Amino acid sequence: MKTTLMRRAAIAAAASCLLLAGTVAISPAASADDPVRPGWTLLYNETFTSPLNPGNAPWVRDTYAQPFDTIMDDPGQWYRNDYGPAWTTALNSFHTYRKEFPVGQNGWLTASLSARDWNRDGALESPPTLTTQALGAESVAVMNVPDHTGGVILRPTNRLPDRYRVEYKLKTLDFGGKRNGSITYNNRTNGYGNTGCKTQHPWGEGSRSPGWSGNASVPYCEWQDVRSGVYGYNGFHFMAIVDFANPAPRNNHFWHYRRKVLMDSFSQHPDRVGSGTGGRICNAAGNTYYNYRDSNFNTVNMWISGLPNWTPGPGGLAGNSQWFMTPCSGGVAEQQLSSAAELQPELMPNQFYTFAIERDATGYVLEVTGNFARSGQRTIRMHRPFIVGNAPIWHYNTAPGEYDGRYNASLVQNEPNGSTTWPNQWPAGSSYPDYFVIGDLYTNVYEGSASLTDLRLYVPQTGAPNLALNKPATADSQCAANEGPAKAVNGTFNGGLADKWCSLGASKWLRVDLQSAATVGRVVLRHSGAGGEKTSWNTKDFDLQISTNGTTWTNVATVRNNTASTTTHTFTPASARYIRLNVITPTSDSDTAARVFELEAYAS
Repeated sequence: MKTTLMRRAAIAAAASCLLLAGTVAISPAASADDPVRPGWTLLYNETFTSPLNPGNAPWVRDTYAQPFDTIMDDPGQWYRNDYGPAWTTALNSFHTYRKEFPVGQNGWLTASLSARDWNRDGALESPPTLTTQALGAESVAVMNVPDHTGGVILRPTNRLPDRYRVEYKLKTLDFGGKRNGSITYNNRTNGYGNTGCKTQHPWGEGSRSPGWSGNASVPYCEWQDVRSGVYGYNGFHFMAIVDFANPAPRNNHFWHYRRKVLMDSFSQHPDRVGSGTGGRICNAAGNTYYNYRDSNFNTVNMWISGLPNWTPGPGGLAGNSQWFMTPCSGGVAEQQLSSAAELQPELMPNQFYTFAIERDATGYVLEVTGNFARSGQRTIRMHRPFIVGNAPIWHYNTAPGEYDGRYNASLVQNEPNGSTTWPNQWPAGSSYPDYFVIGDLYTNVYEGSASLTDLRLYVPQTGAPNLALNKPATADSQCAANEGPAKAVNGTFNGGLADKWCSLGASKWLRVDLQSAATVGRVVLRHSGAGGEKTSWNTKDFDLQISTNGTTWTNVATVRNNTASTTTHTFTPASARYIRLNVITPTSDSDTAARVFELEAYAS
C-alpha cells in the first residue's frame, strides 16, 4: 500500500502539521441490501449473477510502447535516472501481459488484469482471475491473485459523472493480516505463498532507501522482500478514485502519484512494525486510538492524496502527501498513519462490509459499514472538502472551471544517472475526470483473494418526471382484482403486498402507454423484493421494449438471471410512446407468478 514508514516520516516532517477540517458521521448500519438511497437515483447495480466471459479477451503482451503517462511510467525514466542501465536490464528480464473485458449491464464496468511471464516463453506461470460464483443466496465476483506480480481490478468503462455515489459489498477478504491471532495460516505468510522469493523487483524503493543495497543489478531475490522484513506488507484497495482514464494494474509507486481519495487495507508484517507502534487505529466506540501492533492487522484506511514533494532528494520517489481521516479525529485529515477501523475477516461471508465513495459539489465522502473489531456494527462516514486551508485533494477538478491553477508546479528529479523535469503538473484549465478502482492494483506487491457483489452507481436525483406515472397500463392478465397493471405505474412500491401488478398468465407482459411520443432513455423496475416480498420472486428473465406505434417493438434491455430487487436499464435515448415488459422466467424458484411493484420511465 505505502512507501516505507521512513519515507512517510520524512514527508510528514517536511510538511506543516495542519489539521484539515472535515465532517464525520457514525451511525448504526442501514439495510445494505436495499438499493434505495435518499437523494440518489440508481443507474447500475451489478450483482454478478451472469457468468463473466473473459475467454474472449486474450492475454496481450504489454511492450510498454504506450506508457500510462510521462511520470513514473513503466518504461521508467525515473528509475533509469536513479538506478542507471541496470534497471532496464531488470525490467527486460520478464514480460508483462494484460487482459481486459466488459462486465455488467451495457458493459458499464471493465475488468483489467495483469500477469507476468517470468521466462518470456508466452506462457503465464500464475495468472490472476476474475470469476463469478454463488456464495450463499448471492452471486459474487471473485478476484484471485495467486502471485504478487499479478493484479486484477474492476473499474468503470467510462468516466464517472461529476456527482455520484459508488458502493459495493465486500463478502470475503484474504490479502494478508492475522487470522485467529496469527500472521501465518493456510501455509502462507501474511497472505503470501511460502514458495520462492517475493520481492518488489524491478520497481523497488528509491536507491537510497534504508534497508537494501540500491543496486538494480542484484539478483531478483536480493530486492526488497514483500512477504516479510522491513518492506513486508500486503493489502487491498477497497476503493480509490484516480485521475486518469482506463486504469489498469501497475507498479505500486506509479499509483502513489495517481490517486485522489481512497480506502485501503495495509497489512504490515511484524518485521516492518518492529519495535514501533505500526501506526494507530481508531476505536469509534470510545473515540480513542490504540496501536496497530495490538490489532489483527486488517485495517481500513480512509484517506486523501495531497500535494506531492515536487523535488524528491537523490534516490527518492515521486509521491503525494498522505492525509488520514478517522472518527477519532472528527473527520479531520491528518498527516499521520491512522486507520479508521479494523475489519474482522473471520466473520465473512456471513457478515460483510459495504464501501462507498461520493463526490458532491464541495468534496468527497468516504464511507464504510460493517461489524468492526472493538467498535461493533456501525457506519463510518466522513466528508473532506476539495480544499481545506491551503491543502487540496490532488487533482480534484473534474472540469476546468473548478480550479484556477494555484497549485501548479514542476516535478524535478536530479540523480547521478540523469535529471528530468516534468512541467505543469496541475495547470489552470486542466481537468481530471474521476474513475474508481477496486481490487489489487499493484504488480509488485499484494497477493490473495477477495469477493464482492452489489456494485452500484448512483447519480443525484434531479426531479426529472417519471414519464410512466399514472399512465394507462395494460397486461396479459392479473392475479387478483387489486393487482392490476395500474398498480405498476401508481408512483408507489411500498404500499403493501397488493401494491403491484401480478400475472399468472401463460404469456406474461405489461404495457404502458405514455399517451404521446416522449424521449425515453432509462427505465427502472421494482421487483418483488422492493415491495417487501421474497427476493427469490424477483423477475429472473425478461426483455424490455419500446415502440412508437404499439406494433413494431425495439429491444432496449435483455436481462437474464436477475436477482436484484430493483433494476435500472439505461440506453440511448429514443422516441417512444409505448413501453413493454415481456417476462420470460418470472422467478428464481418454483413460483410461477410475475410481480412488478413499479415501472418508472425517464428521459435519461
